Amino acid sequence: MTPKGRVLVVGADAALVNELAPSMAGREFELLTAPDARAAAMRLGTEAFSAVLLDATRVPAADREALAHLQKEKGGFALFVLEPATLMSPAQAAPLRRLMWPTPKGFLDQVRAVEVPVVFLVEQSLYIAQAVQNALRQSGIVFIQMETAVGLVEMLADQNRMAEEQRASAPKSGAPGFWERLAGKAEEAEAPQAMLGKVAVVRFGHSWADATALDAKLRQTIPGAVAYSVTTVDPIRAATASVKGGVPAVLPRESAVRVAEILTDGLEAVRSGPREVERILLVDNELTTLARLSEALLARGYEVATTTDGEEGMRLMEKRSFALAAIGGSALEATKLAGAKLALAMRDKDKELRIVLMIDQFPAQDALKGVSRAVELGLDDAILKPIDVTRLMLSIERALERRFLLLENVRLRKAAEVAAQKLAEVNGFQTKFFATVAHDVKNPLTAILGYSEVLGMRLKERPEELKCASHIHNAAKTLNLLVSDLVDLAAIESGKLRVEIGALDLAAVVSEVKSRVDVVASRKQIQFTTALPAAIPALQGDPNRIGQVIQNLSTNAIQYTKEGGKVVIEVRVEAEWVIVGVRDTGIGISKEDLPRVWERFFQTKEAQTMRKAGFGLGLKISREIVQMHGGDMGIESELGVGSFFFFKLPVPKAAAATPPPALPSPAMIRMTTQPPPTNPPAS
Repeated sequence: MTPKGRVLVVGADAALVNELAPSMAGREFELLTAPDARAAAMRLGTEAFSAVLLDATRVPAADREALAHLQKEKGGFALFVLEPATLMSPAQAAPLRRLMWPTPKGFLDQVRAVEVPVVFLVEQSLYIAQAVQNALRQSGIVFIQMETAVGLVEMLADQNRMAEEQRASAPKSGAPGFWERLAGKAEEAEAPQAMLGKVAVVRFGHSWADATALDAKLRQTIPGAVAYSVTTVDPIRAATASVKGGVPAVLPRESAVRVAEILTDGLEAVRSGPREVERILLVDNELTTLARLSEALLARGYEVATTTDGEEGMRLMEKRSFALAAIGGSALEATKLAGAKLALAMRDKDKELRIVLMIDQFPAQDALKGVSRAVELGLDDAILKPIDVTRLMLSIERALERRFLLLENVRLRKAAEVAAQKLAEVNGFQTKFFATVAHDVKNPLTAILGYSEVLGMRLKERPEELKCASHIHNAAKTLNLLVSDLVDLAAIESGKLRVEIGALDLAAVVSEVKSRVDVVASRKQIQFTTALPAAIPALQGDPNRIGQVIQNLSTNAIQYTKEGGKVVIEVRVEAEWVIVGVRDTGIGISKEDLPRVWERFFQTKEAQTMRKAGFGLGLKISREIVQMHGGDMGIESELGVGSFFFFKLPVPKAAAATPPPALPSPAMIRMTTQPPPTNPPAS
C-alpha cells in the first residue's frame, strides 16, 4: 500500500516514536526519524515530507526556530512542535507558546516568582471579558494592561532598564531602619521611580505569524523575556489552522497522536465522539454588553470571538468558521454593515451559521421592525436589550442543537452513501469474481471428469490404479458441485438464474432424486425412504431445478444424520399447495440459529464439525429457486432431535378441487417439540 506521505520526527525518544506509530500507520503515513535539527535539515533538502515533528524537550529553541525559518523559506511540509506541560513555565526561555485558558494549576504562581518580563497576548473575547486580568489580580500580580501591542516592546524595555538601575543602586547592606533615621544616622533614601510592572496583558487580534514576529522582537530586545498567546481555542483546532496557514503548529505532548488526524482530515474529520466545542461570534458596539456576554459564554465552555464592527466580523469569518453569531441590531447602525444587513451577509457566506439578533428595546417601533426583519430572514431568534443572559443562553443552545442535528443529518447521509457505494462495489466485484471463477474452472473440470471416467473403464483389471482414478473422479464431482453452487449464486446475484417452467411430474422427480442419493445413504447405513400420496396434482415448474432443491435437502439431511438414522422425503397435497419436505433424525438446529439458515455461507457450529465440503450456499440457492416457482421454504427443527426442511409449490387453479385451507405464515419458520416420526411410510 502506497503511503499518503512521510512524517519526520526530530529528536524524539523511542517512547514517542512507538506512541506515534499506530496512528501514523492507521492513516497510511510512513514514520521516519532524525536525531537532531541538523540531520532533519539535510533530509529536508533532498527528500519530501508531509510533516516534521519536533520534540521540544530534545530540540533546543534555536534549532526549532531554524526549522521554522526553513519551513517559511522552503514550504511543502507542516511543522509541529510538541511541548510538554513543564515547558510552559516562564522560568524556561522559549519562543512564543500557546497558552490554553484557563491556565494550568500553579502557572500564575510561577509568573509571580520570575524576574523576567512576561507578556500575555490575549484574544479579544478573553480580554474584553477581563478573564486574564481578574486572574492576575487574584494572584497578586501587578501588570500593565494595553489595548494594542504598538509600543509594547519599547515600554517593557524601559521598565526592564529602570528595574536594573534600581537594583544596581540599592545599598548592599540594605536600607536604614526607622530608629536609625530618627537618630540621624542615615539620610532618607531617594524615592525610587514608579514601576508599572514586569507583566503585560495585551489585547491581540492578529495572526499567529504576527504574534511570533512580535515575540522575536521582544526576545531580541530583552533577552530572557517570554510571551504567551492566550486563547480558548482547542489546541487541535489551533494546530489545524496553523497547518493550513503554513506556520508552525504547537501541540501539547500528550496530543501527539492527533497529528496524523490533523494532516488527513483537519477540521472536517468525522466526529465519532461528543459534540465539538462550538465557536461563537459576538458583534456589538457596547463594550459592557460584549464583556458580560463573553464572560458568560466562556464560563459555559464555548469559544468566543468579539468585535464592535460588522466589517471586522466578516473578516473574522474569513479566518475561521463559527457555529453561531449574536449580532447587535440598531446598536451598529453607524457602521456600514449593521444588524439585519450584517446577518444577511453572514448567512450568505455560511449557510450553516446560526444567527441571533440582539435588538434595542426602544423606540418600540424600531424594535418591532427589527423582530419582524429577523423572522423574515429566517434567523434563529431575536432578543430585546438589555440582554437577559439566561434567555440568550437558552436561545444559543437551541440554535446550536439545531445546527448540530442538521450537520449530523448531512454527515450520516454522506456516510450512508459512501457505505452503500462501497458495498455495491464489493458485491459487484464478488459477483463478477464468482462468475469468472465458475466459468474458468468449469471447462477444465469437465475434462477432468470425462478423462477420469475413461481411466476408470480402462483400469478395471488394475485395482490399485483404478482406486486412484476413482479418487480423482470423486474429487472432481465434489468440486463440480461447489462450482455449480458458485455459478448459481452468481446468476442469482445478477438476476440471471435460469428457470424453465413447464409440466412438472413431481413423483418422477422424487424417484429420480432418491435413486441418485441412495448410494450415499446406504454408505452411511441411513434408512432413506419416501412418503408420497396416491395422487399428486399436475404442477408447473422446472423439473431439473426442483430436483436440485430436493437433492440438496436430501444430501444435507444425510450428511447431518449419524449412522443408523432415518431420512424421509415427504409429499403432502393441500387445497392450493403441494408441500415437499425432507425429514431427518439428525443433529437439528438451535432456536438462535434458525433465522440465519438462509444466509449465504452460514453454517451452524454443529454443522461445521460434520461438514466435509461445501460453501453453505445450498439452502439460499434452493430458496431462490422455490420462490421463482411462486412458493417458499420453511423449517421445523429441534437441536439434537432432527429437522424437517420443506417447501411449497402452488397448485394451478384448474387443478384445485377444494377451498383453500389456512396457510402457514409467510416466513414459514417455526419450532416443534415433537421428534420426527420413527417409522415413516416406505416408498
